[in-house]
Amino acid sequence: MNYLAHLLLADDTDASRVGNLLGDFTRGSLEDLAKIYPEELVRGIKMHRAVDSYTDSHAVFKECKLLLAPERRRFAGVIVDIFFDHYLCQQWGDYCSVTLDDFCAQVYSDFETHPEWLAGRLKDAFPLMRKQNWLMAYASVEGIELTLQRVAQRSPRVVGIADGIQDFKENYSEFELKFNSFMPDLVEFVRKWKESN
Repeated sequence: MNYLAHLLLADDTDASRVGNLLGDFTRGSLEDLAKIYPEELVRGIKMHRAVDSYTDSHAVFKECKLLLAPERRRFAGVIVDIFFDHYLCQQWGDYCSVTLDDFCAQVYSDFETHPEWLAGRLKDAFPLMRKQNWLMAYASVEGIELTLQRVAQRSPRVVGIADGIQDFKENYSEFELKFNSFMPDLVEFVRKWKESN
């Protein structure tokens, strides 16, 4: 899943939300990270990794990859993650009692309150993330297109990600159906994960 889903699935604390997003920007063992960050934040990184592993192995997510043009399938995990955040925005009220606007504002506030927790690429990306309101951008097709373009600029090797917007538009309803099938499974997985970790 992409940024918004990870943040939604986190525990309702600033450390958990930061950790769940930091999981996309931090490498290394949990033991090494525990020397740098508070325990709850490290648990958030661990949760992020568990969610990614579950998502990548889920049959519905694998089916989504086949909806992409063959030349983009090697980027399928990243592309479908971004698509799914769009459908999460569209159905936000089914998964969260706080409005999407208020939730995003809280997330940005959490990150500003703890600048010492921002590391690596996240430290550099956060000011732009807040200024351009990346989390809310997922709500529109235009925002998805901009997000794909932004990701494609990271390296010449991933420039093809930007063309994923074609797959998104051509298979919009099918991706939505698959999101609707997948998301309840993910919510249940995270519930059980939290109980045992």
